[in-house]
Amino acid sequence: MKSNAVRKFTYVVVFIITAAFILLSGYQIYTYEELVDNALFSKYRENKNSIALFKNLQEQLLVAVAISVGEDERLKKYLRENDREKAFQLVKRKWNELKKRFNLSEIHIIDKNGISFVNFIDYGAREFGEKDVYTITAFRKDINRSLETGEMVSTLFVCRYFVGFRAIYPVKDNTGELVGVVSVGKSINNTIPLIKKYLKKNSFAVLDKRFLKQCLKPEVIESTDEYRNGKGDFVIIGSTNGIKHSVIEQKILEDDKFFVYSEGDREYLFTLYPLKDFNGRTIGFIVFQDDVSYLIEGFNSNVFNLFVVYMFLLIATVLAIGYMSRLMEKRISEVEEITERLSIKDFSVLERYRDEKREFNDDLDRLKYQIVKMGKELYRYITDMNRQMLKLSEETYTDPLLGILNRRALMKVGNSEFEKAKLRGIPLSVMVLDLDNFKNINDTYGHSAGDMVLEDFAEIVKRLISTRELFFRIGGEEFLIILPGADLKKAVEIGEKIKKEVENSVVDVNGKKIRYTVSIGVAQATEKDRDIYSVISRADENLYKAKREGRNRVVS
Repeated sequence: MKSNAVRKFTYVVVFIITAAFILLSGYQIYTYEELVDNALFSKYRENKNSIALFKNLQEQLLVAVAISVGEDERLKKYLRENDREKAFQLVKRKWNELKKRFNLSEIHIIDKNGISFVNFIDYGAREFGEKDVYTITAFRKDINRSLETGEMVSTLFVCRYFVGFRAIYPVKDNTGELVGVVSVGKSINNTIPLIKKYLKKNSFAVLDKRFLKQCLKPEVIESTDEYRNGKGDFVIIGSTNGIKHSVIEQKILEDDKFFVYSEGDREYLFTLYPLKDFNGRTIGFIVFQDDVSYLIEGFNSNVFNLFVVYMFLLIATVLAIGYMSRLMEKRISEVEEITERLSIKDFSVLERYRDEKREFNDDLDRLKYQIVKMGKELYRYITDMNRQMLKLSEETYTDPLLGILNRRALMKVGNSEFEKAKLRGIPLSVMVLDLDNFKNINDTYGHSAGDMVLEDFAEIVKRLISTRELFFRIGGEEFLIILPGADLKKAVEIGEKIKKEVENSVVDVNGKKIRYTVSIGVAQATEKDRDIYSVISRADENLYKAKREGRNRVVS
């Protein structure tokens, strides 16, 4: 016979175990939902940060392309001279190269009065180039802003032909006067495939049909399948992997951040990144679609296993819950740390993870591996973009110290000036200039003083030559001037003026007065010359003759 004490103890233990199981079950359900929500929110933030970083890279790329086009001296010249035909041919060559290289949709040149100058555009259904005269500022507020402020504008804009990212770069001549702007654009249709390629994510764009109808030309809407066939309030660009468009539209109207949708036995997380136009209006979203079925199934499996443990050993279960919760929190924090550091472009966090395929401990481990893998893809993409932007920046043709043309510019435009003079039947002369005993100035007063002498010399020459004459720095203290329209006599006169001005110039360096001189060799192009370099060679020989004869002279 069982004692009452034993019976009561048994009842108490049963009651405690039952009550503990109920309480722990309720707690586990709450914890389960919170963990799932945290994991989904973490993935949402990781996706949002990835889209923001990708968008920023696209804008930087467009800015770099716009600068490379806008800083072309020939384009500046054609804008000043209102020469549309030459500008059209120049931009056409750049369009053919840059469109394929960077998947562009537009290169548009506008003059300082807001009049379209040259325009090349590809909106998917059609590609064309134009040099028609029409005012563009009435419907391109971004261009109007750049013309008014003289500053660069980077934005999302819906124009008459496409929805896309744009960079507007103000073009200024050597005096700092605004002569026009360059607009470089890439459509959403061209951006979505890049997201899939580099971020390894299924993505698509959802655009508000009202804005499209207000801005796009009717023929553009009719010639584009997505625009023409779009139903409901939105137009979807890209593949939704079988999810009905009506479902996506309804969910977007309910929530503008992210949502989870079930389709059969699959669970999908949709991350929404708002697209705001130049006026700050939300015109649509970029959407990431992630299959998170494995994540939810993994959490379900973990909960079931924990419930079984609760039934057999309460204390062990409580300890296990505490341990697993702390471990799970640490691992989720690790995932959040990775995504947060990637969002600020800190890729050093990836160095501790290897990239090879392996067996995963669980689905959270798989999630972390996928985030790390995506981060490395992002890093490779950034490195590639930086390499391309560096190549663009290396194409500059201006000497950084003196602000005049450099040797690369001479190689680019020298023969062009020679051929133009030949076609027009006008004389062309070349002047090679070298500062006398410049090494002694550097050795005696220091390189900073030498730089001041170079700057003084450059200012003298720029003051004495006209804007059509080209001034180059081709070495440390060696310079070259191409004088279209000037015969040998005129070139010698200009050289004598430069020599005299230099003789009379005094450079004050910390109270020390530095005087210097220049030797000049001059040559005129003849019918026997086949290129600019033969003329330069004769001028160079005359320069050496000036040096041998005592320096500080002009020899022709």
